[in-house]
Amino acid sequence: MAHWRSVLPAGAMLDVVYENVVDDLEGEVRRLLDHCGLPWDERCLKFHENRRPIHTASALQVRQPLFRSSLQRWRRYEAFLGPLLAELGDLAPARAEALA
Repeated sequence: MAHWRSVLPAGAMLDVVYENVVDDLEGEVRRLLDHCGLPWDERCLKFHENRRPIHTASALQVRQPLFRSSLQRWRRYEAFLGPLLAELGDLAPARAEALA
């Protein structure tokens, strides 16, 4: 991501954190649409009800509302992440310090 931030114009990228989306779907969708210059559409909150064809590996996921069960799932691997993050050094994501 550092590469893309260095070559794209300032403000071209928008960070979206899954936990924030789960906690405030409408607020995060509004922020995303605003960033893209798109108008608000209430249907964005009911994305899982859209029946158009999906041709990606996430097809099953987009048919379900957001769920909280994946939050904090990384903790079951927490004891193993320290060495990986240490080895990655500056390549590790900024939020990874909380995992170490």
